[in-house]
Amino acid sequence: MKASTLIVATCLSVINVAGAEPLRPNILIIFTDDQGYADLACYGNKKNRTPRLDQLAREGTRFTSFYSQTVCGPSRSALLTGRQPIRSGGWGMPASEITWAELIRKAGYQTACIGKWDVSNRKPIIPRMPNAQGFDYYFGTLGANDGGGVAFHENNEKAGNTRDMGSLTRLYTDKAIDFLENKRDKKKPFILYVAHTMMHTIIDASPKFRGKSKGGLYGDVVEEFDYETGRLLDTLDELKLSKDTLVIYTSDNGPWNQDKYTKRKKGHPVDSIFWGEAGPLRNGKGSPYEAGYRLPCIVRWPGKVPVGRVNDAIFATIDFMPTFGNLCGFEVPEDRRIDGMDQTDLILGKRETGREFFYFNKAGVRKGKWKYLKADAHFHGYAIDDSRKKVDELFDLEADLGERINLAAKHPKIVAQLKQLMNEIEPKNPGKKKAAKISEPKFKLDYRKKGSRDGARRIKSTLDKGSVVFDVAEQSGIGGGTISLIEGQWPEKVLIRIHLAGLEGFEVTVGGKTFSGAYHGENFPSRKDRLQTRMLDAEGNPLKGRYLLKFTGPDSQERIAGYYEAEVPQMALKTGAKKIDLSWVDFFRQ
Repeated sequence: MKASTLIVATCLSVINVAGAEPLRPNILIIFTDDQGYADLACYGNKKNRTPRLDQLAREGTRFTSFYSQTVCGPSRSALLTGRQPIRSGGWGMPASEITWAELIRKAGYQTACIGKWDVSNRKPIIPRMPNAQGFDYYFGTLGANDGGGVAFHENNEKAGNTRDMGSLTRLYTDKAIDFLENKRDKKKPFILYVAHTMMHTIIDASPKFRGKSKGGLYGDVVEEFDYETGRLLDTLDELKLSKDTLVIYTSDNGPWNQDKYTKRKKGHPVDSIFWGEAGPLRNGKGSPYEAGYRLPCIVRWPGKVPVGRVNDAIFATIDFMPTFGNLCGFEVPEDRRIDGMDQTDLILGKRETGREFFYFNKAGVRKGKWKYLKADAHFHGYAIDDSRKKVDELFDLEADLGERINLAAKHPKIVAQLKQLMNEIEPKNPGKKKAAKISEPKFKLDYRKKGSRDGARRIKSTLDKGSVVFDVAEQSGIGGGTISLIEGQWPEKVLIRIHLAGLEGFEVTVGGKTFSGAYHGENFPSRKDRLQTRMLDAEGNPLKGRYLLKFTGPDSQERIAGYYEAEVPQMALKTGAKKIDLSWVDFFRQ
């Protein structure tokens, strides 16, 4: 079967009929930042000229009830994991989360991420950066551009910085084109996730587009983005990838619209408009009203996705994980709750219905035409105060898309039903103590003796601040054991400490891969299948030599207080592995 190509801007989905081979498209995700529902001409904008995106809509399907999340980081974690931010951690997404990039790579895909990452607390925390989360190649910024500047990373290395915000849209497009033309493995299907910094404040356009639109500076940015998207689509044409490509375009959340907040930001021209338009929708970024969550989404795949179609089915970024699994041939994780659903049929026009409901993080839920917001609904600090009364709210989105008429008092049964649905979605009793207890992993430790000598032998675990240490104590010289995860998730750091006199051999098998941990000294060359092993004293300081034994006479010897230490690779643990198999050999065995 020929590999197909799938392009995503924030949406993606193709179908795998039961029993059929996966379609295995290439995937391109184009993800904008802080873009309003009504910023594009094809979504009703009368000022901004967006001919390439309008053409994309004519050549595919335009979704009108597509939901992401209401702020940047949570939106990206939801996209990557298929899980609501209350589960996936949002800006602080832990390394233990499994992304579709990790799974699709195992299915034979080449993976690349370009642009804004924003799920590692905007810090270079290696286990939580793109390379560790499934991407073969990364170029971009780990956070936002609130201060008018960004620092770049290429893979895990620093790659300069800039305060020229008007250069970013073209830069990311250039990097995406370079991947397609020069870095792509033509023997593999690929997924390319392009997460733009624009239209997040501080916005700017390049000199070619600045001052050219009727929509002010923001309109300039939108029109430049349209042009650069066209360049990317043209590259697909030139490389003869378009006919096998599913193109999906969307954004992370609704537009900035809080004037008081944005005026505190420096760097914008006086009196410039630097946020988008939500059209008939209420409020904007940070709000659980429709303008915070509902976003443009355009999908194109010639010959697969219906042409010129407009669909109002409920569809969301959390649906990408299971949809990609169907399309590309990987299994969705079963050890955690996946909130997304497979939308392959919806995208391909095999059905017109989508999700039965959508959950608004700690705020409410939509089912069909009805949308419920609880009295203490969660609003992020970005959201404007639009005179909302702190009472339960119920809206009929078919008759009242602007959410102005509260029908809660007239339909108490519907309110009760939607409250119950929220209770089923949200974690039970999500207090701090309960959450900490649930998240703390539990292990079963099994020791298997192989040597001849008796003596102390054990495997003991110590959990501390996101890491776990397994101490292996052994006097027989040869042994093995299994560490099984029976509850929770593996911590971000898993260390094995082997208390032997001399480490001749040590192996760890996890996630179907075996790693060698034999200690040969500090300068011994490393390999992908070799654990980085250190010899440390009782206080954790590095020791010289190879053995923890010194000879004090012809027939006497003294054990040096210390141990050997190796770190289990996170990439192996994040395959969904539930156990670590160990084996060891002491050089000084009998």
